[in-house]
Amino acid sequence: MAHVPVIKCRQYRIYPDSAQQVLIWKTFGCCRWMWNHLLDERIQSNKVMGGDRFRNTTPAHFKKDPENSFLKEVDSLALANEQLNVNQACRKLFASGRTPRFRAKGRDRRSYTTNAVNNNISIIRVSDTENYLKLPKLGLVKIILHRSIPGGGVLKHITITERASGRFYASLTYEVMQEEVKPVAEFNKIESFDYSMPNLAVSASGKYDVKGEDIHWYRRMEQKLKREQRKLSHMEYGSSHYWKQRHRIGSLHEKIANRRKDCLHKLSRAVADCFDAVVVEDIDLRAMSQALHFGKSVMDNGFGMFRVFLAYKLKEQGKVLVTVSRNFPSSQRCSACHNINPEVKNLSVREWICPVCGAVHDRDKNACANLRQEGIAMLNRRACGDSSLILAPSGVLSEKKPHLL
Repeated sequence: MAHVPVIKCRQYRIYPDSAQQVLIWKTFGCCRWMWNHLLDERIQSNKVMGGDRFRNTTPAHFKKDPENSFLKEVDSLALANEQLNVNQACRKLFASGRTPRFRAKGRDRRSYTTNAVNNNISIIRVSDTENYLKLPKLGLVKIILHRSIPGGGVLKHITITERASGRFYASLTYEVMQEEVKPVAEFNKIESFDYSMPNLAVSASGKYDVKGEDIHWYRRMEQKLKREQRKLSHMEYGSSHYWKQRHRIGSLHEKIANRRKDCLHKLSRAVADCFDAVVVEDIDLRAMSQALHFGKSVMDNGFGMFRVFLAYKLKEQGKVLVTVSRNFPSSQRCSACHNINPEVKNLSVREWICPVCGAVHDRDKNACANLRQEGIAMLNRRACGDSSLILAPSGVLSEKKPHLL
């Protein structure tokens, strides 16, 4: 069996001391400074060269200026990665006639990435409960290894992040050689999910239905967030109490996000281990969140995150996530006789009787049955070599977009 490289990521919490925190904040600021100045150079050179072409310069010439001596205090590889990020953004947007945005100080993402070169990054184990992460310029930083390091992996790069709660995290990326997974030949077990705003998702088998009382993580904390944000509005900006309150609000948001991800990870793992293929609808959640004041409910459910988790968990086992086109009439079609009932287009219709065969349908369960049937048909078409289907590198099977034909 051939071995292929696989990327594995681990995220751990770190506890830098006060001096290390200051240096991390300086690195954030220098990365933002480097982004803005490199982007300005790219824009000016693009005006001369035209198209998606630009002059590619490194951060080295900025460091030669005595006024920019502060750039030498931080990790040089963090600045080099900003150069790569600027180049990638310019190539992507210049070709479409757009320009990347400059990064503002108050709204900037607080993270930077550095590469593992010549053993400059390593994990030092003192005991089972005491471990340290050696980082360039920072030295030894206390780290909590709550998960095991991938065995035989080669550390490629690491990202240091400060969240709104004031907590620091290190995301380590490893390259691991694993046996190539064989794709599933026969899809005997197939499950389908239909999006349900009050209940997150409804499954065809009924075993993996998510009830409304088990989700709505943001709604549960909304009143508490309102009280804490009201306190923040009465504080003086920049004071010590102001930043403590900001971190308190950030901790609440982080708790909400962690509960959501924990639930979706457990659900997606259970589904991926039991079925050979899973069928979902390719609905536009962003457009749905902007209609009829659904934004808070749609974003709180996290159905898009659930699809992402399902995709990579299925791919790891050689399985497939099938996405059915959003134009497919899953709710209006009778799953028994395939008759289209246009009256079901109204969202207020939750149960209906087919006027042709007389079958009684629950709206969501009928949609799940139709999605499962369409997913099986798409898998059969792919087995027959249908060129109108595409299997993406992420392990998602879908119809080809018109612009890809």
